[in-house]
Amino acid sequence: MSNKIKQEMQKIEIPEELHERSKYGVQAAKAERPNGRFRHPFVAAAMMIGLLTTSIAFTFPAIASQLPFMDDVVRFFSDDGESYEDFETFSTDIGLAQTSNGTTVMIDNAVYDGTNVTISFALETEKELEEDVEIRAQNWFDVVGASGMGGSEKITKISDHRYVGLASFTPHFADEEYPEAIQVTWKPEVFEGLTQDLSLKGDWSFAFSLERLEGDVDLVNKTVQNEDVSFTLQSVEFTDVSTVINYEQVVSNELLKEWKSVTPVFRVTDDLGRVYMDGTGGGGTSMDQGKTFKGTSDFPTIQEGANKLIIQPIQIASLLEGKGHTKIELDPIVIDLKNMRE
Repeated sequence: MSNKIKQEMQKIEIPEELHERSKYGVQAAKAERPNGRFRHPFVAAAMMIGLLTTSIAFTFPAIASQLPFMDDVVRFFSDDGESYEDFETFSTDIGLAQTSNGTTVMIDNAVYDGTNVTISFALETEKELEEDVEIRAQNWFDVVGASGMGGSEKITKISDHRYVGLASFTPHFADEEYPEAIQVTWKPEVFEGLTQDLSLKGDWSFAFSLERLEGDVDLVNKTVQNEDVSFTLQSVEFTDVSTVINYEQVVSNELLKEWKSVTPVFRVTDDLGRVYMDGTGGGGTSMDQGKTFKGTSDFPTIQEGANKLIIQPIQIASLLEGKGHTKIELDPIVIDLKNMRE
């Protein structure tokens, strides 16, 4: 996040009465959103569970509208080189907040695109935090019925008492059958400093449901291979917030004897030169010790005017535990976007 935004945050003046009430949690009142370019709107219900006696939970949209830092938490991450306009437009207002031991945790927005979940949240604490303190939650988000999850989280300090966060993860279900709606829970318990002795403990407990954001699925079923790896791009799904690819990889027994793990990452570009992925991957499962790997990866929506999507699978063969790895690059798969729009 830029220094300019941090400086502006420090200038915000909050009325004393409003500040006292904000300790009990707030959620920003959103401005009217523009209509999306897809025809499938979605809604999500939000509810709180497990409210403990040591924490207080409220939703105060009117008050939140007077607190600029809670109006679109995700905007604080736009300086990272990524665009979150689609997330802001099509995500669901969750608006849950709980205060425990002087620290308020607020869940702002969330979206489930049928494969991946993205959630924006914020923290406000009575304890003044040092400038360079980085924190993380002890417990991550969970999805009811999922067998496992993988993803990432960013938490950014915006003032002496406030952090904003963005979590993105992929839950895995049996047979990779993703439900039409999911139940998300979160009990962080403690936020800890990564490099300094800091611990913010509390009895926060959240739960909410998200319905799947509908999209257009196009079957691809294109395969690229060499003597050791066969990779099949099965489908591409276009939603209002992301592009999701589904794939299957099969590796030879000889390759697995040499390397303990072989998983795909991707370089994804379009014919206009935009880079969507550059050496990153997604989540997946294997039921036969890595010989067959079924997975999904997502990246931002395709920019207007692009006619071709170029997806190059790159296998990372690794000995694990930092003992060494090598890259196996396969031929790129080219998707004709014009045919998919017809």
